[in-house]
Amino acid sequence: MKYLKIITVPFFYFWLSSCVSVNLPSSSGTKASAVEIQAPLKPFIPMDNKSADKAWISQKTGNTISYLSDCGSPLDPPLQQIESDTLSFLENLKILSSQTKSFSGRESLETTAQGNVDGVAVKMRILTFKKNNCSYSLVYGGVKDKFSTEITDFDRFLQGFKVP
Repeated sequence: MKYLKIITVPFFYFWLSSCVSVNLPSSSGTKASAVEIQAPLKPFIPMDNKSADKAWISQKTGNTISYLSDCGSPLDPPLQQIESDTLSFLENLKILSSQTKSFSGRESLETTAQGNVDGVAVKMRILTFKKNNCSYSLVYGGVKDKFSTEITDFDRFLQGFKVP
């Protein structure tokens, strides 16, 4: 995987109401085709974002849920590197919690972090894992003050996310 860096940056700019150009890295692999998901319920609605396989934004808070997969890439970075690249756009990064656990029958890394984007405090939770020659990052994020409002929606999304 050629790094999942900045997959959430475009989402944060919905909240920041500013025009910023972000260069997203291209993947050297392909998207996973055998993923089964249960889309988040309202107030989340689908949003078009080329940096994620699928993404949803809350009409209520602006929080986002997304996932990105990369399959068949000649690069095979460890979970910590994938996570680090995903968080690299945050200024004043602070890891609040990080734990290894099992997800979809594989070892995963789940991290909650906070930082700033253009001076706005944001918070995110990332679940990273690999399965069947693919890497996955499942991400929930939002403005720090609204983060906890819909975390249960992300928990339900994780429960409905299946990789056979």
